[in-house]
Amino acid sequence: MRTIASDLPDGANLPDDILNAKQQRFGYFAKLLGAWVAMGFRNPKTPETEKVTV
Repeated sequence: MRTIASDLPDGANLPDDILNAKQQRFGYFAKLLGAWVAMGFRNPKTPETEKVTV
C-alpha cells in the first residue's frame, strides 16, 4: 500500500497496481500499533550514516 498519496504534486500519476491511499484507515494504525506492541514498545537502533549533502 502506498501511504498518504494525497501529498503528491498535482499531475502526478501512480499506477493502480496497489492501493494509493489518500488518508490512512483505522486498520493501518491498528497494524502499526500491533507491530510496535510485538516489539515490546522499543525503538529499533539505526546505524550511524554519513551526512548527505544535496
